Amino acid sequence: MKQLFLTLLLLFALVVTAAAATQPAIIFAEEVVAISADGKRLPSVRIEPQNMAGMQRHDFDLGQERLLRIETNIHNPEQRGLNDLVATIRRCYSYIEATTGRPLERGVLLYLIELEEIPYAYSFQASYDDASLWGEVRLAMIDRGAALNGEEAPAALTDLLYDTLPHELGHDVLTQIPPLAHDIDGKDSEHTRWFIEGVCEILAKGFSQREVPALHRRFLALRNPGTVLADPRMQTAMLTWAQNNENGLVRESDLYGAAMLSMMAWTESVTLSELLEELASRRWPVHGADLVAMLQQTTGLAPQEMVVRAHAHGRQLNDKAVLAGLH
Repeated sequence: MKQLFLTLLLLFALVVTAAAATQPAIIFAEEVVAISADGKRLPSVRIEPQNMAGMQRHDFDLGQERLLRIETNIHNPEQRGLNDLVATIRRCYSYIEATTGRPLERGVLLYLIELEEIPYAYSFQASYDDASLWGEVRLAMIDRGAALNGEEAPAALTDLLYDTLPHELGHDVLTQIPPLAHDIDGKDSEHTRWFIEGVCEILAKGFSQREVPALHRRFLALRNPGTVLADPRMQTAMLTWAQNNENGLVRESDLYGAAMLSMMAWTESVTLSELLEELASRRWPVHGADLVAMLQQTTGLAPQEMVVRAHAHGRQLNDKAVLAGLH
C-alpha cells in the first residue's frame, strides 16, 4: 500500500553579508518536509545544484530588460521542449500585465533539475548575486527524461507554469503598488490578505483556463468553488485572514478559494486593472477596512451581499467544470 504522508513547503531568501564582492549576496532556500501516516518525519534529500555535474545556464529575453534564467542539469533541453517552456513563461508575463494593466519589473530565475527519483522530502539551496534581477526564484524537479511541455510534462512542472507562476507574478504586481498594505512577519495583520490572495488566484486560474482547460479544472476543483462559501462563518474568517495563523492546510486552501470567488464577483462590476489603478492613486495606506469600503463604493453591495453573489458564482463555476469534464 502506498504510504500516506503530509508535505510542508517552506520558501525563504536570506540576505547574506559578504566580505568580498565576489561572494553571493542572496541565498534562496526551499524545504519540503514529509511526515508519514504514523507521524514520523521522512528522511530529507539535500539538493545542491552548485555541486551537480553538467549544470548549464540558459538566458532568455522577457522584454523590457527582464531576464528569464534557467539553471539546469538537463543536457538536451531544446530537444525536450525548452523553447516551448520559455514561450509559456513569456505568455504568462503578457497575460498578467494585460489583465492587471501594470508592468512586471523583474525576471525569473528557474532551477530545473532532473533526478532519477523525486524525493518526498528535500532541502534546496542556491545563491545568486543580484536580487534586483529576479521577481521570482523557483525550483522544479522532474523525472529524468521527462518532457518539458505538453501533455507528457510532469505535474510538478505544469503546476508551476500554469498555476504557481501566474499566482506569484500577481504578488509581484501588487508589491509594486505602494499604498496597498501587506502583512509582514512579526507584525499585526493588515487584513488585506483576502484581497491580495484573491487577486493572485484569479490571475492564476485565468491563465490556466486560457492555456490548458483540463489543468484549469483540476486547479479550480482544489479550491472547492461549489461549497467553500456555503458556511456563513467563512466571510468573517476571510476578512480577518492573517499571514500568521493556526489554520490547517485544508482551511488555508478553503480561504484561498473564498478569496478567489469574492474577487471574481467583485471584478464582474469593475475590472481588475481599474481596481489596481484606483489603489495606486491613493495617497494614504490602504488597509482591510479601506478595501471593504472600496468594495461597497464600486459595487453598491455590502460584504455579506458580495459573499452571497460569490457563492452563487462558485456554484456555477463548479457545475460548468463538472460538465466540461464529462465531455
